[in-house]
Amino acid sequence: MKDFLDGVAGPSSITDRHFVRHVERAVAELGAGITWHSGHWIGEISRGAARGLIIGYSFPLNNVASAKAADDKVATTVLLAAAKVPCVEHRLVRPGWTGSAPVNWDRELPVVVKPNVESGGRGVLLAATRSELDSAIRELSGRYRAIAWSPFLTVADEYRTVFLDGELLLAFRKVRTGATEWRHNLHLGATPEVCVDPAVLDRLTQVGGDAMTALGLRFATVDVVVVDGEHLVMEVNSGVSLERFSRHSREYAALAGDVYAKAVAASVN
Repeated sequence: MKDFLDGVAGPSSITDRHFVRHVERAVAELGAGITWHSGHWIGEISRGAARGLIIGYSFPLNNVASAKAADDKVATTVLLAAAKVPCVEHRLVRPGWTGSAPVNWDRELPVVVKPNVESGGRGVLLAATRSELDSAIRELSGRYRAIAWSPFLTVADEYRTVFLDGELLLAFRKVRTGATEWRHNLHLGATPEVCVDPAVLDRLTQVGGDAMTALGLRFATVDVVVVDGEHLVMEVNSGVSLERFSRHSREYAALAGDVYAKAVAASVN
């Protein structure tokens, strides 16, 4: 089981204690019970005859096809583009696969190369030259079956939004702490800043809500970037992780707890 968990983002009894506490508190407030398995990787919620499973950070709220599409960066791009939701284009590259579409890399560089399915910001590499691209693809192809690439964009701001049944529950900006790190991931040093500006929230609600509808999701996070003043969906995650956000402060931990409480309630109701 450990080998499987190492390759997938999910809670553990040591590193993601906030998530476990949030869920346990929400379950208790509903008069339900929860049994954990595999080091808090699987949670079995029960209340009377009702039963629901939490796997990693995924709640029993999204249908399987929608969840898989959301976690697949290229599939997300295809569906959002079809629904005319502004997004950062991701395209598939599979080394050695004859079905891969030819790419004029000299015209496309620089590009960002990343795992196509689930990464939590890990394995996201910037390639400015053909040699860097070859190195990035070689590195990732040894660990992932499919790789996605997208154009390297000058991102002014990046936000994470959390939606449940069409409602924006939480939105925060990922603030980079240094000029040397171009990525906006919290585990790479960025800090969360809760968004309270009504104009920004309205725009995030519109773009993120449209993405949720296009993918047929009930509960998920939508990452939105601002490029040249335009709000674009960067990626969508059907598993909702707020662990690093919770660690920032007691206030933020309480906000994350409210999100998970609503998700638990929706799961058992």
